[in-house]
Amino acid sequence: MEFLNDQVHIENLPRVENVTLTPIEPSYRKVLHWEWLIICSLLGVLVAILLYFIKPLHQIVWVSVMTGGWILVAGASYWLQEKSFSTRAYAIREKDVIYRSGWIIQSTHTCPFNRIQHSAVTIGPLERKFGLASLVLYTAGSDEADLRIRGLQEATAWTLKEWITKKVADEPVTGGE
Repeated sequence: MEFLNDQVHIENLPRVENVTLTPIEPSYRKVLHWEWLIICSLLGVLVAILLYFIKPLHQIVWVSVMTGGWILVAGASYWLQEKSFSTRAYAIREKDVIYRSGWIIQSTHTCPFNRIQHSAVTIGPLERKFGLASLVLYTAGSDEADLRIRGLQEATAWTLKEWITKKVADEPVTGGE
């Protein structure tokens, strides 16, 4: 058998920019708002406890700095969350799953089906309240999720999981023994 290793010209490769991505559910924004509110509230309580129990912080300067810092962090995180929400989108293709997220640092992840070991659907308490779920894909060689698509309708997440499971089972095994 002759060994071939032909060059692949980059202009002939499929372009991920040409794929039509499906945005996540708009109601997922409410989940993000609730998560933001809970985290900011806990951070606010922490600031209040520090200001109350640490005597040197009872000066107006420290109260102003810590309160202003809390407001700045809360406002910036909310603003960034809102700006990045519209970039979250996914696509299912014949051979892979694509997920895009981020506003300042935009990431596009592609997970090929022949690398997926298993998939899962997770539903947190806030997601459950709004009928949403996350699709989690695990690939070989990792304990962590390689791709997590949050903000899907629960029925959509289960349908995608089932379809991906069937697709992965039907994929030919590559590599030698």
